[in-house]
Amino acid sequence: MNLIDYALQMEADGRDYYHRLAAETDSRELRTLFTLLAEAEQAHYDALKERRVELGGGEGSGIVEQAKNIFQTLLAQRELDQTPTPPADPDAYRLAIRAEEEAIAYYNQAAEEQSSAELRQLLLHLAAEEKLHLNIIENIYEFVESPKYFLEWGEFSNLKEL
Repeated sequence: MNLIDYALQMEADGRDYYHRLAAETDSRELRTLFTLLAEAEQAHYDALKERRVELGGGEGSGIVEQAKNIFQTLLAQRELDQTPTPPADPDAYRLAIRAEEEAIAYYNQAAEEQSSAELRQLLLHLAAEEKLHLNIIENIYEFVESPKYFLEWGEFSNLKEL
């Protein structure tokens, strides 16, 4: 399997992973977030598929043989977990954060090992897109969790915000 095919598989598995998380959650907000992430992974898949022919696939990269697909690993862990209940909100956010961090690391490592400048640029672009996803997820998580950690009532308005 060449690098582009592996990246295509990773994006497809990411899409499936986020669709599965969206289906399992009871939270409307999480369902929306996971659906948006699944759509973004599909957009990455479509863009990669269009560029596959012109890039030639990135043959000869040893990272593909060494790497284990992040999303396949996460899906396998969820299947082994056997918990019938959907993940709690913070856990679901952490699952998404972990998946995005691992995807970023993979794309950056693959880019470092590429001799083709065009393929390297594409992989770095994918890493940047995954960083954007990570930033969005972290910001939403912080927004959702901040009421649990900060007291902000009108009667305490003389205190500076932390």
